[in-house]
Amino acid sequence: QALRFVQLLKQLFESLVSRRLEGWATLAERQSSSGIAGSSAAGAGGHPLANAHAPLSVSPDRELADMLLRFGDGANDTRALNQQQDVDECMAQCVSLLVHALPPSSKSQEQEQEQKQEGEKEVGGEDGAWIHSLLAGHLEMSTAAGNGSRGYEGKSSGGQERPTVDTFLNLNLNIPTRHTADINDCISAFFEPSVISSDRMSVDGGASSDDITRYTRIRDAPPVLCMQIQRVQFDMATMKAFKINSHLRLRRQVSLTPFTEFGGSTDAVASKRRELQNRISRLDGHLQTLQVPVPMEEGGPVSVVSALDRIRAFTQGVSRWAEMDVAKPLLADLPRSSADIARSAQIISEQLQPMCDSLAAAREEWEKDREELKEQLNEVYDCVPQDAMTYTLHAVFIHSGSTPEFGHYWVYMRDYNWQRGEERWLKFNDAVVSVVPVEEVLSDLPSAGEEFSNPYYLVYVRTQDIDKTVDMGI
Repeated sequence: QALRFVQLLKQLFESLVSRRLEGWATLAERQSSSGIAGSSAAGAGGHPLANAHAPLSVSPDRELADMLLRFGDGANDTRALNQQQDVDECMAQCVSLLVHALPPSSKSQEQEQEQKQEGEKEVGGEDGAWIHSLLAGHLEMSTAAGNGSRGYEGKSSGGQERPTVDTFLNLNLNIPTRHTADINDCISAFFEPSVISSDRMSVDGGASSDDITRYTRIRDAPPVLCMQIQRVQFDMATMKAFKINSHLRLRRQVSLTPFTEFGGSTDAVASKRRELQNRISRLDGHLQTLQVPVPMEEGGPVSVVSALDRIRAFTQGVSRWAEMDVAKPLLADLPRSSADIARSAQIISEQLQPMCDSLAAAREEWEKDREELKEQLNEVYDCVPQDAMTYTLHAVFIHSGSTPEFGHYWVYMRDYNWQRGEERWLKFNDAVVSVVPVEEVLSDLPSAGEEFSNPYYLVYVRTQDIDKTVDMGI
């Protein structure tokens, strides 16, 4: 099955290349017949699959699609093609098939010995596979006890402390539920130290609690860096999964350099970055506190300012109602007089007014401060160091749908004309390929009517290697 998958994939690529060359020839002939001189047949991006005059479709073989969307051992597999599939599951299936079909990359005995000594965990036992040389990177974890002493999450047979190294094929990034997030914020949060509370019994039988801080750094990153945005979360109130539809602002380039050291880099730019992120995080905490927890199926969290304001308006309405002639006969038959009810409602409304005003003013100030800090942080994010840890955005998988139970995927892909040094972005939506402005991909805010269409899976390519990894030209 794996060999058949590679054969079908090869046929698809050959078909695309053939149609691309045919498109160039057709475009050149059209330009020649219309008297257009000095125009490149390749056009701005050189991709006739998205030619505005004669759009072509991309339709992969049904058998190929079936292999990617079905899981199991083949004969006993019961998944249907129309079932919802996670993009990460499809990527994992694709990688698995390539691992089994293609020969492993050459790895010296010294590299294998180094991997064993460093405690490196292999992905599916296939870390030496050719596809992993493109996609696999390594994370290193260490821990620090409550007394501040640094240790590691493993020991060798000789008792020496050593780091724990994990292999990854993609980074799983969380995204906040309330604010528009920046991809750099999500990456930073992934490498933030995490506190693990460990309750243990002391020697004398008493209970003692030691907090252990876990640190993560990037030991080495792959040529092609994949990142999945963890949009699916679980609501403990309703015991159901829900999708976070917060907008994610993407960057043309990102850098992993700040995360090559435990606790983050200590240079001036990285320190400024962390300072701004921490100040924004504190403001986010204040703003989050102003949210009243409400199950997602009932609309999600509600602002406490809005809730109190509604209560105040309601009590004012009750006070006015109690003074109406139509209500007085009814209230006269109750244990409390209408005057008592009207007065009580008025008192509650008057007491809530200053509280609402104070919270509303605080929220406005926090949001204003947050926007100012975000502008400063954006300036820091724009200063991307051009080194071996810098990556350029190449593809964006979009999931359109308000819930994780259903939806539709499409892909944005960067198309680069290496001869002219120009790029454009293509949108692959089922069998339709179209050219889109880069602003559609790197938008600061969600497009109107597309609030539930958001980035779900990202592919970045190491900038130094981009010419030999994807921008080879055909």
